[in-house]
Amino acid sequence: MFETLLKYFQHSPLSLWGPFIVLLLCGLGLPVPEDVVLVAAGALGEIDGRSWIEVSLLMYAGVMIGDSSIFIAGRYFGSQLRTARWFQRYFSAKKQAKVEDLFDRYHSWVLFVGRFLPGLRAPIFFTAGSTRVKFWKFFFFDGLAALISVPFFVWLGHWLWAKFKDDIAQLDRALSQTQTYTMIVAGVILVVVVTLVVRKIRELRTKWDE
Repeated sequence: MFETLLKYFQHSPLSLWGPFIVLLLCGLGLPVPEDVVLVAAGALGEIDGRSWIEVSLLMYAGVMIGDSSIFIAGRYFGSQLRTARWFQRYFSAKKQAKVEDLFDRYHSWVLFVGRFLPGLRAPIFFTAGSTRVKFWKFFFFDGLAALISVPFFVWLGHWLWAKFKDDIAQLDRALSQTQTYTMIVAGVILVVVVTLVVRKIRELRTKWDE
């Protein structure tokens, strides 16, 4: 997918706006990993001589608009879509129950952690909308997480292209390794956040019982 994005957008008027449009389409259900799009955007920025910060700002907007689209779909069409057979193939009843359990246990922090969980990201945002989570709360927690993930992946693409641009095979290997490390880091973040939230909930319950 990374090479495909480079092929279509490199040295074209869409080298900057192409990844932005793809991120918007991801919010409408396009099955393309957002992280790969962000890495490609960073590489395209390096090719065109753009600052990774400049690229990050536009990609951040694309990510937040795309995520908000998922949330709004859940808000206005959640009850109808949940029972549709084609929808359940993508978001099974078992996965729906799992996401709802996460919300019951960890509340709004699930929105923060969800940004680092590609397989559960869209279901979490959709569920947030369908269960009437306030939009400002969704936008705050998701936006906070995106402030970490978006600049990182754009910078990564920028750096990888600067280092390996003459060796696509080596670049792909480095990208694969980095994605593995990223999942490990995401797991650590998840454990830390969950631990802090559980501790806070216990403290509140203790004060309530006193």
